Amino acid sequence: MTVQSGTLARVMASNVGVNLVVTAQAANFTPTGTVYASASDAAGVLQAPVQVTAGASGLYTFSLDTATGVAPGRYKGNATIKLCSDQACTTPQAVASISVPYDITIVGTETAWPGDNLTALSAMTGAGDWSTFQGNSAHTGYVPVEIKPDQIALRWKRGLTGTPASSNGNTVAPQVTANGLLYTTDATSLYAYKETDGSRAWKYDFSNSSYYPVNPPAVANGVVYAVGSQSDANYMFAFDAATGTVQFRARVGSIYDRLSSPVVQDGVIYTNGGSYVGLYGYSTTGETLFNTTAGSAASQWAPAADANGVYLFTGDAIVVFKPKTGERLATVRDSNSSFYSQGSGAPVIGANGVYTTTGVYNSNTGNTSYSLTRFDIAKSFIDWRVTGSYGISPAYSAGVLYALNTNPFRLEARAEADGALQWSWTPQLNTESSFYGPAVVTKNLLFVSTNRVTYAIDKVTRKTVWSYPMAGLLSISQNGVLYIQSADATVAVNLK
Repeated sequence: MTVQSGTLARVMASNVGVNLVVTAQAANFTPTGTVYASASDAAGVLQAPVQVTAGASGLYTFSLDTATGVAPGRYKGNATIKLCSDQACTTPQAVASISVPYDITIVGTETAWPGDNLTALSAMTGAGDWSTFQGNSAHTGYVPVEIKPDQIALRWKRGLTGTPASSNGNTVAPQVTANGLLYTTDATSLYAYKETDGSRAWKYDFSNSSYYPVNPPAVANGVVYAVGSQSDANYMFAFDAATGTVQFRARVGSIYDRLSSPVVQDGVIYTNGGSYVGLYGYSTTGETLFNTTAGSAASQWAPAADANGVYLFTGDAIVVFKPKTGERLATVRDSNSSFYSQGSGAPVIGANGVYTTTGVYNSNTGNTSYSLTRFDIAKSFIDWRVTGSYGISPAYSAGVLYALNTNPFRLEARAEADGALQWSWTPQLNTESSFYGPAVVTKNLLFVSTNRVTYAIDKVTRKTVWSYPMAGLLSISQNGVLYIQSADATVAVNLK
């Protein structure tokens, strides 16, 4: 029997088990009856139970899990998978076992960095620029790439920025990537870092303002856009993405509000103008095309955009504007929502609706509960609502919303059509109690960060296949690099 899957190479957080898959081809060997299996290795990294799936033409798949409680460190060697004809694995098959090489690194929160892995970068098929909050103008967090878990490897770790911006507990600004650079902000500056090794390419300082000096960036067509303050006035800035040279600045009315990332769609830059201000539109040459009020807009919610409209969440409604002109096209009310505060998210555009996490404030308890809500824009009504504790924007792909619920504490895959729960996944550690930011979804894996661990979850098996002991905002660059960004550091992870 020949192993076809190669070395089981994996990084995993301490005390977090991950699933491993081995494929092997039986040649000149016909098993007796049903094939059962068990796994073992000298270091005790693997658990014994193995799930066996027989395929066509003698192909077998062996699914096994790592053990929890193994000390942090790097473990290399060969695992033995015993092949048996009984479930207790006391009677061997004619081929009694197969040997599988493994290279597993277990990382704890206090573990020393295992070393940089600065492989050559190249575009990953299917990936594009991570251009704004949740990657694109629809804020889906979807990257159409296929990732092999055994190829995921740590690239570099850097303490990238200075004192983080802070507003209502949100301490990290969403990062964006393009042109081989990572763009992010702290309380006073906009930075560009090289994807190759995390070194700084350029910096722009806004520290001469007494208000919110700089807000999260967006990037498109070789230009970085961010709303920042100078001399106690706010402007939409445009920077040359390669050098940081200011190309223009255009006035924004809001001074006191902390804003989210702009969106660039079809040659127009859209930004939420803050409480009561609504939506601004700028040309890519710096001309103010429009500014329009939209009601009590929550200041940290980014607009979403597609060819049909620009969508702004105002706390009690989705307001739709005509692209490029700012003409109001529709308002879809949510009479159940009394949410008005700074948030952390954006409307998400699906195939047949716009989705938000809408909140209801309870004046008696002082708490806000959040529901996952679908707005039917064409018919101007709320199509469905799922109650829970959804304080973070969902990710979306192919008719499925990946929502983060803290009551109960789990990731949920819900059908776009009616909100029905298709499946769920629960984090593994009893010290995990919240999610750090939105999930990121690919063709085959989901990436999600709790307050303790970042996970990769297989969408078919619903099992953890990779993990790292750090919480952070997530993004995937065109070069196939996953970024985990916290207030303390950024970790870059090769996905290919």
